[in-house]
Amino acid sequence: MAKRISATEASRKFADMLDAVEHRNAEFVVERRGRAIAELTPARAAAAKGATWGDVLRLFDDGLRPDPDFARDMARVRRSRPRLRKDPWARSSTRRS
Repeated sequence: MAKRISATEASRKFADMLDAVEHRNAEFVVERRGRAIAELTPARAAAAKGATWGDVLRLFDDGLRPDPDFARDMARVRRSRPRLRKDPWARSSTRRS
């Protein structure tokens, strides 16, 4: 969820906003007189197709919770996948020290 910020505050804190966008994938909506006039988002997010893990985690931070069928769906996915060996690294080609 993008943080809404006034144009005046955006002009005062522009460097901080850029740092937040670059390092924390933050998103901002700049408003003038309560009306959205611009968005500041990470460049790679604009080109990405679909959601990133950061997007998903932000949704959970904002209080979004999965629907009641989510656990059932995940259990069905887990059952459909082959089980891993107890030690997936047991047959590693890298020598252990």
